[in-house]
Amino acid sequence: MNNTTTNTKATSRQKRTQTHDRHKRFVKWIIDTFPHIKSSDGSHVLDIASGKAETAARLAMCHQIKVLMIEPRIANVEQTYKSKVLSKLPIKWQKSMEEQLTSNPDFIHDKLKLLVSQIHMCFTDETVANDIYLQDALNNASLLIGLHADNATEAIIDAALQYKIPFVVVSCCVFGTSFPNRRLNGKHVMEYEEFIQYLLQKDSRFKREVLPFPGRNIAIWWDGKD
Repeated sequence: MNNTTTNTKATSRQKRTQTHDRHKRFVKWIIDTFPHIKSSDGSHVLDIASGKAETAARLAMCHQIKVLMIEPRIANVEQTYKSKVLSKLPIKWQKSMEEQLTSNPDFIHDKLKLLVSQIHMCFTDETVANDIYLQDALNNASLLIGLHADNATEAIIDAALQYKIPFVVVSCCVFGTSFPNRRLNGKHVMEYEEFIQYLLQKDSRFKREVLPFPGRNIAIWWDGKD
């Protein structure tokens, strides 16, 4: 095996590791950027199009933050925490969890039941306008997040502006054909960079930031301030 092959494989392994750390890095960035969500005022973070719930699991179990997931599919948050998060935590945290589980085998289940809940629906302009449970969830939200939230990305931003809630979205796919009315400089928005610019132009207060993980990693965010 030559050096080029070895270096290529090492780079590939590094990229896979960084990709697997995406939720960890995203959550750290959230905690650093939006410190207000750690307050105990009874509000929750809305994790929208949350997939398998790794972000929610990390926010709840590692940072004691209440999370309400908006996702049409049922997510097993406990299983996700055990399989994707726990083994990657610092050893001292893993030992602490082992002690908790020795004392109470249902510790993880009980804690997640207190901190994480789910509404099983799609997050769209229509559901925001018409669903009273979703409206109540927005009224009690301290932050809206969408990590690769697909079709929900623009709706998250529109809801954040309507309800004056801080938000962050990290767009992955454009789904241009699903949104024929999106226009940037008169052109139908179909490309990724066009989509980013289209979202940024919604409000001059929005910020663009590259987050520390590979792949689609451009965050658009707002701290909710004028």
